[in-house]
Amino acid sequence: MRNNQQQIIRKGFRPKPVMPKKSEPTAPSSPPRPRLQWRHLPKAIYFWLRFRSIKALLAWRNRPMKILIYPNKRLKRIAVPVDFEKTTREQRMAIVRKLGVSLAQQQYGDKLGISAPQIGINLRVMVVRGNVMFNPEWHPTKASPNQVVEGCYSVPRKVFRVPRAPYGWAKWTNIDGRPIEAKLNRLPAIVFQHELDHLNGKCLADVGEEIVT
Repeated sequence: MRNNQQQIIRKGFRPKPVMPKKSEPTAPSSPPRPRLQWRHLPKAIYFWLRFRSIKALLAWRNRPMKILIYPNKRLKRIAVPVDFEKTTREQRMAIVRKLGVSLAQQQYGDKLGISAPQIGINLRVMVVRGNVMFNPEWHPTKASPNQVVEGCYSVPRKVFRVPRAPYGWAKWTNIDGRPIEAKLNRLPAIVFQHELDHLNGKCLADVGEEIVT
C-alpha cells in the first residue's frame, strides 16, 4: 500500500484532502417567554378587574327589560313624542337597543313588534317587524275594518278579536330624524296599529274582545 502511494505522488497525483462536513445552520430559537413576576401581579389584577367591569357594564346596558303586564297603570299613559333637538343619537339608540333585546328575549309568539311603554319607557317609540319608528302616525282609509285575532306580550296567554283597518298610510321618523311615509296593508298594517295602541295608552283588553277557548 505504501509503495502504491509513493508511485502516485511521484507521478504528480495527490489525493484530495477530505473536507469536514459543514454543519447545517440551525433556526434561531425563540426567546423565552417572560414569566409573571410578583411585582407585576398588582397590575395584572387591575387590568383583569377593569376588563370584568367593562364586560359587566356592557351586559347591564344590553340587559332585557321586564315587560309590563296589564293592568299596569304605566300601560295606560299616553306616550310623549321624542324631541330630536333635545336627545342625541346615542340616547335614542339606547332605547332601541333595549326594545330589541327585550323583544328577542321573549320565549313565545312571532316577535313582530314591541313598544316603549311596554318596557316602562313613556316615549313614542316602537318596533314593527324590525323597523324602528319614532313618533308614528296612522291614517286609515275609508275601507271597513276587518276582525282579526291578536295576542300581546302585555296580556300573556290570551287572544282577542280586534277590529283593524286592512290598509292605510303610516308616517314615522327614523333614528336619524328623517321622516318616512309608507302604505301598509295586511300584517304590517295590523302590527303597526297594535303597537300604536300602546303609545296611546291602550291594550288589547281595552280595544278587543277576548276569545275564550
